[in-house]
Amino acid sequence: MNAEDLSGVRKAAILLLTMDDDVTKEVMKNLDEQEIEAIGKEITNLKLIPDHIVHRVQEEFMTKVSRKSKNVVGGESKFRLLVKKSFDEEKAEILLGNLDTRKGVPGEFLKRCDPRVLANVIREEHPQTMALVLSVLGTKKAGDAISCLPERVQTEVVVRMAHLEKVELKILAEVESVIREQLESTMGGAEGKQLGGVEVVASILNQMDRTLESELLGKLEETNPELAERIRQLMFTFEDLANLDDRSIQVLLKEISSEDVGLALKGASDSMKEKIFSNMSERAAAMLKEDLEAMGPVRLSDVEKAQVKIAMVAKKLESEGKIFLSRGSEEFI
Repeated sequence: MNAEDLSGVRKAAILLLTMDDDVTKEVMKNLDEQEIEAIGKEITNLKLIPDHIVHRVQEEFMTKVSRKSKNVVGGESKFRLLVKKSFDEEKAEILLGNLDTRKGVPGEFLKRCDPRVLANVIREEHPQTMALVLSVLGTKKAGDAISCLPERVQTEVVVRMAHLEKVELKILAEVESVIREQLESTMGGAEGKQLGGVEVVASILNQMDRTLESELLGKLEETNPELAERIRQLMFTFEDLANLDDRSIQVLLKEISSEDVGLALKGASDSMKEKIFSNMSERAAAMLKEDLEAMGPVRLSDVEKAQVKIAMVAKKLESEGKIFLSRGSEEFI
């Protein structure tokens, strides 16, 4: 089955199924009854759709909408915001990366590289070069790449990333060109952009393995305690959800699956569990408690992934103004 052979209705069905639920609802509101009925029939007939088909449909959607957005003032920025709201962070980065690649934006070649391969290529480069390259990547890939770098340079690279500001187009283009040649691949671009910063480092560390995260922050505190504290203040963990008000917890629970909640609570404190239970209906809380009791041993890495996922959803809701996240150390007047 090829994406090119699919009907427009089937493509629409696949796209709606892979979008964020809230965005799908908004799209459905603008469809007439016949369109909804046609898409509904396709959805009921859909079974297993190969990943490459889903990817091609999303790519086609990106291409068509981006072309139309050029005729609207601020269309591209609105389009990018729509993509970020429609898909999870990793998928949005890939889709926008593909769009930027076609436009020739710098850094997109680096974004498409395997982080482990990239780390191996730059491991002997100057730490400032490493910081520049890693700051171009998405937070998840940057975290993976840092963990693959020699331990002796990890802390210094994190510090340099935190202090990065604007990078000249020429420098970024030259660095990317050298790495592209080393990997014997092709791609490129040209445009200055804001990279790095304490916020980016905090976001990267937020999604890294807890052990490595603690080691990096520990080493950073020894050499630069002020920077380490600034990073800690910007980080947000699952346990910080205990500081949310009840309304915010209820909004968050609507955005996450019961499976993720169960996994996350498996390794949570009793107070955190009670915070979640108290903001659910009695029936839902009872069912969740039963699931937790029936749940056998689970891998710590799975628990941490679920907790990070929920924390990231909370941060997304905060960016949309739907909830307010208190990190415990903040003072109110």
